[in-house]
Amino acid sequence: MKFKDLEYFQQLAKLKSYTKTAAFFQVKQPTITYAIKRLEEEVQTELLVRNQSHAQIQLTPAGKILAKHAQNILKELALAKLEINHLQDIRVRLGLPPIIGNFYFPKVSKALAAQQLLAKLEISNAGSQELYHALLKGQLDLAIVGMMNPLYDDQIEILPIDQKQFKIVVGRHHPLAKQKSVAFSELVEEKFVVLNEQYIHPKAMQKLAKQAGFTPKVIYQNSDLNILKGMIKEGVGIGFLVEIAVDEQKDELVCLEIADKNQPSFHISLLSRKNQPASVSQQVVQQILEENLLS
Repeated sequence: MKFKDLEYFQQLAKLKSYTKTAAFFQVKQPTITYAIKRLEEEVQTELLVRNQSHAQIQLTPAGKILAKHAQNILKELALAKLEINHLQDIRVRLGLPPIIGNFYFPKVSKALAAQQLLAKLEISNAGSQELYHALLKGQLDLAIVGMMNPLYDDQIEILPIDQKQFKIVVGRHHPLAKQKSVAFSELVEEKFVVLNEQYIHPKAMQKLAKQAGFTPKVIYQNSDLNILKGMIKEGVGIGFLVEIAVDEQKDELVCLEIADKNQPSFHISLLSRKNQPASVSQQVVQQILEENLLS
């Protein structure tokens, strides 16, 4: 069975037209016809309904089954090509959410520099969920992510690194700045400036708000942490941030413990794909990350 024949068949099943499929691949229509015939000979059954009364191509039950599996086969083939090509690649593609990167990367940069690996790193900055899915697709080699719950995935090697807490963040002149902790229910009248949906912070805050029985007054959302911290400092609103996002002295802010029970945590893990051959550079980078982040 030729993979190219499967590609032709999958696209024909999608477009339901020999003419459109041939145009898509920039080949002549008989090329598509012969590919389908070869597949039918291979599986020993008809894949298409050959009825001139139908204006569009229709799949037989066997054709529908093959179309479903062809999608998975071609997806795995593309992933295999990525992995094979990556063996020859000296780059190491590392996913780092901005907050985690700012806190943890300086701790490992010296060890990476000593091994002359900084120049080989290709860092992607995005939210943890986006990086997690990029890793599954083979677009990243490693990722350090933060989730509300510990991760479990049969396709991913997961190394728990740390667990951090969310805090209420206020300016030094805010009335709450004198307190060490606050119950979320006490914040019903407060205005919030928060990170947007690229981060897990909104989901964590929603969980606390549901327990407290009110909807927070969110007056501004942004993906730029520094802008939000500046707004909190100026008293525009209060924030909801994981503790590693704030340096109280440098940022001139105050972090308050959240007094609620059953509050969400920020679980930080180092991820890599199982059964993916790793280049020598990736193996060294991963070892450095594990040694320095767990120490």
